[in-house]
Amino acid sequence: MALLSIDGLSVHYYTLSGIVRAVDDVSLNLELGEWVSIVGESGSGKSTLGFSTIRLTPPPGRIVGGSIVFNGVDIVKAPDSVLRKIRGREISMIFQDPMTSLDPLRTVGSQLKEVVEDHGIGRGKEAGEIAKRGLLSVGLPENAFYSYPHQLSGGQRQRVAIAIATVLRPKLLIADEPTTALDVIVQKSIMDLLEDYNRKGMSVLLITHDVALASERSRKIAVMYAGELVEFGDTRSVIEDPLHPYTQLLIRSVPDVVGEKRLTYIPGEPPDLRRPPSGCRFHPRCPFADSMCKVERPKQTVISGRAVLCHYAGTVKVRD
Repeated sequence: MALLSIDGLSVHYYTLSGIVRAVDDVSLNLELGEWVSIVGESGSGKSTLGFSTIRLTPPPGRIVGGSIVFNGVDIVKAPDSVLRKIRGREISMIFQDPMTSLDPLRTVGSQLKEVVEDHGIGRGKEAGEIAKRGLLSVGLPENAFYSYPHQLSGGQRQRVAIAIATVLRPKLLIADEPTTALDVIVQKSIMDLLEDYNRKGMSVLLITHDVALASERSRKIAVMYAGELVEFGDTRSVIEDPLHPYTQLLIRSVPDVVGEKRLTYIPGEPPDLRRPPSGCRFHPRCPFADSMCKVERPKQTVISGRAVLCHYAGTVKVRD
């Protein structure tokens, strides 16, 4: 049985200007010790999927369909008392900006210590020692325990966020753009740290717009577009032989440092999810779209072990 099984998940935001269909009928599995990356443009529903996995969808968002089963527990239906025990202990999340997720008025140590005490792992001095070990495990000196967030660099704050998320050694770590606004050297050290936890058996769900970063680390890649999962499968297969036109264009838009391929871009913009296009949501930007794509929504098909949402999956290729 998969550690995490998301089946037919739909999440809507109820706004004054209309219903935003941020996640629409998404299904994916993640095994214990596996690393899965979710990639796609901004606004594709990646972060909403991550927040919904621990039922922290920000208002006015609401899970309107599907199930999220983690280690045998349906997160969607579980009472708050059960969720409080799962969050932090079994599933943890690294949020995009540690400066907004950390309390600026409290020391780093007190925030780490609170996580330990809230879950009954330790009290007082014992909790403090566990918190200090958590900081050491992410490469921070022990004196960081007494620092406030504004006294640390961006990379150090991100390490604090990772320490808070991993101090109790959860089974699943959700990392939402954990390297945003960090330079490439710090980015590598953060990703090496996550990879080290993954090697020790912790499952990782990485949310990123960086396809190159995802391809270097993950075992599987899930590609999202306009709230839908358009391709999901083994990383090497997805990168080397993408079956969905959007995946093909997304990969071709990644700069090639060697300069052996022509850099391309995806024409147009992602749709307004209050009024998504009829048929295939990618059809206004797809070079292969025909009349069927404009009126008939594609059904997910499985090709060579990969789930693909396209009428012509595997039969069309983007060329120079």
